Amino acid sequence: MGRQIAISDIHGCAATFRKLVTEVVALTKSDTLFLLGDYINKGPDAKGVLDFIWLLQSMDFKVFLLRGNHEQCLIDALDFNEKTDAFLFAGGNKTLESFGVSSVFEIPNMYLDFIKGLPYYFELKKYILDHAGLNFELENPFSDKHAMLFTREMQVDMSKTGNRRIIHGHVPTPIFEIEKGLKIHENHLSIDGGCVYQDRPNLGNLVAFDLGTGQIFSQQNID
Repeated sequence: MGRQIAISDIHGCAATFRKLVTEVVALTKSDTLFLLGDYINKGPDAKGVLDFIWLLQSMDFKVFLLRGNHEQCLIDALDFNEKTDAFLFAGGNKTLESFGVSSVFEIPNMYLDFIKGLPYYFELKKYILDHAGLNFELENPFSDKHAMLFTREMQVDMSKTGNRRIIHGHVPTPIFEIEKGLKIHENHLSIDGGCVYQDRPNLGNLVAFDLGTGQIFSQQNID
């Protein structure tokens, strides 16, 4: 049985993503790759990120994707015209540039349909995977899809997760803080290394997390 690897918040950094997967992690077809959302916006090549994911899948690599808040921003811009400015403000202009279009409605349908079909979370034996976290103020935290995409703070109730730890992204976190979180066995962990924020101290890394061993892989932004 291969490894289970999780990566989050690629944000259009296609070259960094490719290098992390192919060279640093050295993904094999016996491994399973979980991607926790935010493939688009802010970085230069959202289209390249999605194309590489599809290439891996076409070559029979096991790759499973969740939606992030930036995918949701794109969906909202498609569904509600007044949300277009919010999409652009969130770095959507970079996504449009990567597709060579000037409007979300000009992005090819194969990409839009793919993004619209992305699920919100995965349940594994030891982990809950989602983009941002869960709303534990509710009896059923899985009923709040907005929180899964946008929340930044949570007080985890392990009785509601089946005693499983939450692995998520959304919150840019220095690698040393990710490693610290692993060592103290926190009940949730952000693996968002802030790849697209290479101009900020201690960020600018795309992180992969081995769900079995706890090993951290990282690649500095090269986009």
